[in-house]
Amino acid sequence: MQPARPQLPSQPCPACGRAVDPLRARRVLWLQDGARFLCDEACQVRFQLGEREFDAPVGRPSERARVERPSIPDLVREATVTREDATGTDGEASRPGRYDSMLATGLALLTLSLILLTPGREVVWLGAFLVVLCAAVNARIPLRNIQATRSLTVVAPLGLVLAVVGALMSTDAETQRWSLVGASVAAVAVSIRNWLHASFSAPLRNAAATLRETLPHSARVPTGDTSAYEEVPAASLRQGDLVVVLEDELAPADGVIEEGSGLALRFPNAAHSRAYGEGDFMLAGTRVLEGAVTVRVRRTGQECGIVRAVELGRRMQQELAAASRLRFAVTHWSWLLLAPASIAALIWAGPAGAATFLLGVPTLALLASLDVPLDAGALASARRGMFFGSSRALRDAGRASTTAILLRGSLTGGEPVVQQAHSLGETDLARVFGLAAAAERAAEDHPIAGAVRRYAEQHGGASATVRKQRVREGLGVTAVTSHGVPVVVGRRQLLLDEGISVATADSDAEHIENEGLTPIFIAIDGRLEALVAVLDAMHVGARDAVQRIEDLPCEVVILSGDDRRTVERIAAHLGSPGVKAPLLPHERVAEVRALRETGGVTATIGRGGEDDPVLAAADVPVSLRLVGSALEDRGVVVASQDVRDAAGALWIARAVRRATSRSIGACVLATLLVVLGVAFGWMTPVIAALCAVMTEAWTLRAGSRLLRRVDLRVPMQQ
Repeated sequence: MQPARPQLPSQPCPACGRAVDPLRARRVLWLQDGARFLCDEACQVRFQLGEREFDAPVGRPSERARVERPSIPDLVREATVTREDATGTDGEASRPGRYDSMLATGLALLTLSLILLTPGREVVWLGAFLVVLCAAVNARIPLRNIQATRSLTVVAPLGLVLAVVGALMSTDAETQRWSLVGASVAAVAVSIRNWLHASFSAPLRNAAATLRETLPHSARVPTGDTSAYEEVPAASLRQGDLVVVLEDELAPADGVIEEGSGLALRFPNAAHSRAYGEGDFMLAGTRVLEGAVTVRVRRTGQECGIVRAVELGRRMQQELAAASRLRFAVTHWSWLLLAPASIAALIWAGPAGAATFLLGVPTLALLASLDVPLDAGALASARRGMFFGSSRALRDAGRASTTAILLRGSLTGGEPVVQQAHSLGETDLARVFGLAAAAERAAEDHPIAGAVRRYAEQHGGASATVRKQRVREGLGVTAVTSHGVPVVVGRRQLLLDEGISVATADSDAEHIENEGLTPIFIAIDGRLEALVAVLDAMHVGARDAVQRIEDLPCEVVILSGDDRRTVERIAAHLGSPGVKAPLLPHERVAEVRALRETGGVTATIGRGGEDDPVLAAADVPVSLRLVGSALEDRGVVVASQDVRDAAGALWIARAVRRATSRSIGACVLATLLVVLGVAFGWMTPVIAALCAVMTEAWTLRAGSRLLRRVDLRVPMQQ
């Protein structure tokens, strides 16, 4: 059973007296003493003419304070009952081992002080015990920032234990003492890494907290009573539930608007707003600025777009990307390499050599190099309204070598207008456009059909009746008038397929194409009657977007169903030589598949919904419209609907790939230095520990460096 539709107590229409639901009133008048909810336009006219027999009597103005009538949002809030568990606060529970890092550092410094300031063999044994205790404390400290497993957090502490064993095995007292000093310094370095993880990951934690703060903790849902609502925890929402979002409130879950309309932000914390209506997709955390909407929940909890962006790194272990497999190997199988290498170092150079290897091998730094840039890229993208469906989508976008861009709606505004109209026959132009508009009703969702209908309405095109409308996908429409006269509206190829000559309009059509316009032919009764030039204005940032993608470097190919000369003229303006036109919808799908077969990763930029078949054929679909489809889970969705942000998402993905490669390169270089140092005996445990700390610091700083680079190169729109 579905939840009840939102409803308020009915009020009488002031003109006719019929009961009117305030949320669904067809006419609303806002007066000084409150709102009036009327049935229809006729009641509004009667009310304005003074027929107000069912309205409250209007007396002379008095000196008493005027009673303010509540607004619709206020009425809904008053009718909302709060569930007891909806306002619970989450107390910050004390985490186990929260002081372990301070204890470990204190033990290491105490050991170093004792050994340096107090000579004696008893102090040496006490210092050895304290270093081992420090190693045990470090082994139990969880490194949540990089989600390190216990098997990785014990690598360095085990190296400390071996360093102590090597020091105690020395026969010379002075050598023993200074070896233990080195082990104490290594213990300080190992303990400091916990502070490094906490401080260097602070920018990422702050960015994640800022995104999480946009998610409300409660939601308003309709109850069985049509005039009452209930406030429940947002975590209790399930797919298919209905929620009501009022003015100045945040959407508690991702969903589709079923009723209502209003003005809301494009995405959480966006700088710009847009109008929302029935059928539009709204992200959780989006603030409604004006109006009220009823949203059908599609994604909630951990599946919300914002939460998925914050948790993108943690989801990586469940995916099959190359980086995910590498991370799984590091976290679960690293000891298959570490154990034989440690044994070999122990045999070759003794306990000190094995300690040097375990203290210097940058396993945690390698783990951070896979996680930190990925988290930084996902958070930086989400702050700009770009949401990667998975870590694999982000990494694949960073490897894209070819980007196919669908012209209409991506590089152009997607709202064409009739720029010119040429009469080529004897039929009156108004009659021609009347028939063309009637035929185009069969393709009411197509932007060119809408442009023709609007032009006919604006220029007095006589209304006409046609039948047997047939849409020829990618070409146009055909129809028959009530007198059996055929009507054809569309591209040149459609008229040729219908056996209609377009020779008389070839020169005019070529001139239109050279201007970057789209020629549309109108034929009636087998004769060409009119030629229409349709203009789809270029997006203000189209040229910048194309140049940014080509600078990655990445080849750009423009796909369009328009005539080739038109597309080439537009491509020349954008500075892109790659053009594939004219293409029918199924040919665009085949072209994207052909680009994939040539090698490399192919990304495709288009509008979600209407371009889904073409986007689905790409390795990385980049959708410029939120529709909540499954296609978004393996690609990128740009909530701002701006092609510049689509190019920015590809740039961020490429920056993540480069940052990851640099960090992995630093880890490989550090590992080679440690192996050579152990093999030739010129590296000590303390030098190895300091080398590992510096490598970890470099990889952990990759996140904040990437955030700064993104802020400079992909600024948020103001």
